[in-house]
Amino acid sequence: MLPLPDQPGALPPVPMQPRWHRRALGLVRGAPAGLRRSLAGLARSARRYAYLNSPSVAVLFPPLLAVALVLFMRHPRTNYIFDEQEALLGNPYVNAVGGLRFMDFLHRDFWGLPPNASIGSYRPIPNVLWRLLWSVSRHPFFHHLYNIAIHALNGAILGSFAYSVTRRRAAGWLAAASFVVCALLTEAVTGIVGIADVLGGLGAVLALLALRLPAWATTPAVFAAVALGMFSKESAMVCVPLVPLAALLCAPMLHPQRPARLVRALLALGGALGAFVLYVELRRRWFPSPLPEPLSRPLAAGAGTLARHYRELLVWFHQAPLPNDWMNNPLCQADLPHRVAGALRVYWRGLLQVFFPFRLSGDYSYPQEPVPATLFRWESVAGGLLMALPLCAALVLALVGRAREWLDGRRMRQAAPGSFYVLPQPSGTPLIRLGHRPWRRPLLASGFVLGVAGLCALATEAVLIYRGGSSSIRLWPYAALVLAVGVGLFVEGWRSQPVAVQAVCAWPMRRLGPALVALGLAWLVVSYFPHSNIPVLLPTVRAERFWYFPAIGTSLVLAVLFAWLGERWWRLPLGLGWLGRKLHLGRAAASAAAHEPRLATAVLGLFFGLQAVQTYRHAMDYRDDLAFWEGTKKAVPRSAKAHLNYSVMTGARGDLETRLAESRIAASLAPEWPMAHVYTGDTLCRMHRPDEAWPHYARGFGLDPNGKALIALALQCLYDEKRLLVHDAELRALADAHPGSWLAYLAVDTLNNHERHKGVEPKHRPRGYNEGPKQD
Repeated sequence: MLPLPDQPGALPPVPMQPRWHRRALGLVRGAPAGLRRSLAGLARSARRYAYLNSPSVAVLFPPLLAVALVLFMRHPRTNYIFDEQEALLGNPYVNAVGGLRFMDFLHRDFWGLPPNASIGSYRPIPNVLWRLLWSVSRHPFFHHLYNIAIHALNGAILGSFAYSVTRRRAAGWLAAASFVVCALLTEAVTGIVGIADVLGGLGAVLALLALRLPAWATTPAVFAAVALGMFSKESAMVCVPLVPLAALLCAPMLHPQRPARLVRALLALGGALGAFVLYVELRRRWFPSPLPEPLSRPLAAGAGTLARHYRELLVWFHQAPLPNDWMNNPLCQADLPHRVAGALRVYWRGLLQVFFPFRLSGDYSYPQEPVPATLFRWESVAGGLLMALPLCAALVLALVGRAREWLDGRRMRQAAPGSFYVLPQPSGTPLIRLGHRPWRRPLLASGFVLGVAGLCALATEAVLIYRGGSSSIRLWPYAALVLAVGVGLFVEGWRSQPVAVQAVCAWPMRRLGPALVALGLAWLVVSYFPHSNIPVLLPTVRAERFWYFPAIGTSLVLAVLFAWLGERWWRLPLGLGWLGRKLHLGRAAASAAAHEPRLATAVLGLFFGLQAVQTYRHAMDYRDDLAFWEGTKKAVPRSAKAHLNYSVMTGARGDLETRLAESRIAASLAPEWPMAHVYTGDTLCRMHRPDEAWPHYARGFGLDPNGKALIALALQCLYDEKRLLVHDAELRALADAHPGSWLAYLAVDTLNNHERHKGVEPKHRPRGYNEGPKQD
């Protein structure tokens, strides 16, 4: 009989489990038995699903969709928030007003505006999708659901590509999970306007997936994928250099029998470049927007050849003028060195948020991201280093990977001369011989015929152009496609490389690691650079949706890093027991040593747990417009726009005191912002204090005499409060001080015709909140 614990000679007590372990067990043990069995069965099923199925798109998509729905889904009673007002409710094309037909998507921008009123965003595919689904439902909850579904699909495609390169299930699942749960992408996924980003990302990952196809199908598949991305968002132009780079680095892993890395890279470049040219030419034809003002001026007399060619390229690209608003992008007021310094600071802060998303916001306007006072603040220096070093590291890693590939091949050929060499693999793994194909000669013959036909057609087109002739049909696009298919067929029919690989074995990490990390690092920098405000000033200084394309690169890097961590340190304990012994904690140290988690498990749990929690928290900011702006002003307290929009949302719910306080905060943060002053006056006017409102109105009118909506808002409230004629002299003096402005017209017209129009003429009044496009 064993002694009881309180008797002399009793057995030592069982070591106490750590607190986190006790809490978890307590939650599980406290649950009903049926629920415990269900949770255990669900865990076993998930583990079996992950281990027994190769991470293809079909396998990855269902669990990723479930996770994305849990993390990114908005409240069913949500409303239209921020840019969603203009993108859908105020979009004349989506609402089919003004006689706009379905095919008019070719001639309207992302906001449904014509070329002469566009802000430069020609994205017809999102407009088509919205127009088709607008008749199904007009509720914002419905229209954000397909954002989530496409985002999960993008993660599944990226994970499938990572698995194809690495032959590691862990790498495929980790790449997909890193992308899908990335908290920095919440704005693009949860916000309805982010449909352009997720569709552009779909084109990018489909282009990567197209690299798995045979060489003859690479060019048309990449062309179709990049075209889908370009017509969804112009940011997909980064695929032109990046997809060929991916083909160059990953061809030995994707096509070990016939790598032909340079040829496959050229074929991918042809497809991506063809899609880019098609997008620009069709945009120039269907959407003839005016040129930006700097391109309308002639070049200086002493401009060099490079400057002239660069200008010709910009004129051919024909980007519509982008708005420069110092409130949304303070860098438009800076000279080039300070603009670059500010852009690098923003890049550093955004890159930190990819890995440590502690503060997420839907707005970063003035003065949250001001022009830096000096050029060499530490954040700007860190941003510059992290923009240059990844490119250098990518080049070094690509060379290292190529050298290791050559050394491995030489070593194995020496070990088996005249035969084939075997890639490093676990012992006992079955091998497959990649040898001669019976259809090799037909492939070579077909490739030769198509290649010659394509070259002849291109030569004919060149001769016609050289002689000044013209043809009713441009031959070169079709000839280039035929040539690319012919070259691909020739590559696939060429004699295979004498190599044997295992059927389902992973590539050695020393081979695949450098290539995939190099691709991820290059993808990170190159895909972010167009959004950095360095090459061209954008309407926005900083937005989290700008990181949708760079997150593809970071996900590939994290997948390799986590897979390597799991292989090397899977059995390495976290070290709590060792730390406890060093601190002489006695029984606690023994308990920690017995129950502590493994290091790899802890790192993965911390990373994905942080991402998931922050994603869910930020997605909950999209419950409604009030929660969105409340969360925004807490995340970025120095954003004047966040405070002003929060004041409007509280005022719409009857809390005018809070609206007045927040409006005054906005005016103090941005004293030169006319909207802050007019809205402060409007709050006082609605509180039946119009005499106190007038100084704020006058200040706003003087700052922006052409702010039609603001002027109409103020004049209408003065009329409603019976104080319009009291300020007759001041309004006429302001009109005389700004001749030819909207202030001069509206002030005089309203004073003269206020009885007939009941205030401001209705067609000049601003569109109401949650109101559709104006019919006039």
